[in-house]
Amino acid sequence: MTIVALTVPDDLSAALQVPAERLASEIAFAAAVRLYEEGRVSLAKAAEIACVERFRFAARLAEIGISTAAFDLADVDAARAAAR
Repeated sequence: MTIVALTVPDDLSAALQVPAERLASEIAFAAAVRLYEEGRVSLAKAAEIACVERFRFAARLAEIGISTAAFDLADVDAARAAAR
């Protein structure tokens, strides 16, 4: 893995209300969520960025109200038609 150094304000952990030792993982999780929301990375890749197991990452997304399900409207219409 590539290591990325990031300079942050000294009081960031206090502002985020997380212990200083969890700050790096908190930032990595936030970046992974954003990249996933933008569709720039898959769920699996986002979980890898966050250093979290894929299903745990999906569960955390659900906890904060972010869906991991994406449906193509054509697929939804086809499923409706097949159900009739």
